[in-house]
Amino acid sequence: MSRLKLRTEVVEWRRLEDEIVVLDLASSVYLSIRGVGAVLWEALAEGATQEELTALVVDGFEVDPETAGADVAAYLADLRSRSLVEPAA
Repeated sequence: MSRLKLRTEVVEWRRLEDEIVVLDLASSVYLSIRGVGAVLWEALAEGATQEELTALVVDGFEVDPETAGADVAAYLADLRSRSLVEPAA
């Protein structure tokens, strides 16, 4: 599967303790991301495949691979619907 990354031209974000705070520049909407979502967000900032993201969830949060895969797919679908991720170059 292809690597994905955040669309840095449309988001500004910062980690504040246990939370990622995101400003979607296109819609002027703030997002607050915690827990598993914050881990996945930071991995996407570096570029990651869906399989790598799923492995992060399985390894870091004691979730079975099937559940982790479904949750990661839903997370990515949400980010895609907001146009916040793109294929990495």
